[in-house]
Amino acid sequence: MKKIMFAIAAGAMPLAPAAAQIGSPGATDWAQKLQPPAASPFSPVVPAGRADDYVSIVNLLNTYFIALDAGDLDTYTNTFAPDAVMYWVGGVERGREAIYKNLASFGTGRQSLDKAATTRPRFIHTFGSQRIDFTGPDTAHDVGMWLGFNNQAEDGSFRVAEFGHYEDKYVKIEGRWYISERRIYNERLGNKALYYPELGEKDPRQK
Repeated sequence: MKKIMFAIAAGAMPLAPAAAQIGSPGATDWAQKLQPPAASPFSPVVPAGRADDYVSIVNLLNTYFIALDAGDLDTYTNTFAPDAVMYWVGGVERGREAIYKNLASFGTGRQSLDKAATTRPRFIHTFGSQRIDFTGPDTAHDVGMWLGFNNQAEDGSFRVAEFGHYEDKYVKIEGRWYISERRIYNERLGNKALYYPELGEKDPRQK
């Protein structure tokens, strides 16, 4: 379990909440429950009058990833609605308080270094191939891809450490968009399935 945790967030304390959850029996069982199929074909058009909402959601996701990797847990947690649910490799977190508590040790941005340090291990996330559908005046649904990079190769170069996709639901509260549900799939770890109907994939196994 420690090896998994250090690969994700070098330097995290082994008994911190995130480390204690990752690899726990049953933590990733949720990933095997297939989600509803995505609409097909995907529409390349942003609905008329929703451009501001679209940009706001993209900015929300940028804020989410930058805050996560910087270790800015207050900003990160505040991208979620108060009663949000997050599914990840550590299990299922319900509400901002649980998300804050159990992600408190996650990421290299939260790592303490010696006073003499001049460099630091980093792990950063980026996202792309994003598709946002508006499901109501104040709700939206999103699926997209993400990549994780770190700078811990022996030659000092960066490398792709892991990848996957996410599925989000959003809600607008008092004019601002928040994540109301987030599912994070990681093709390196246990929070993955053979195929994903929410991406438009079908069962690849021959009948």
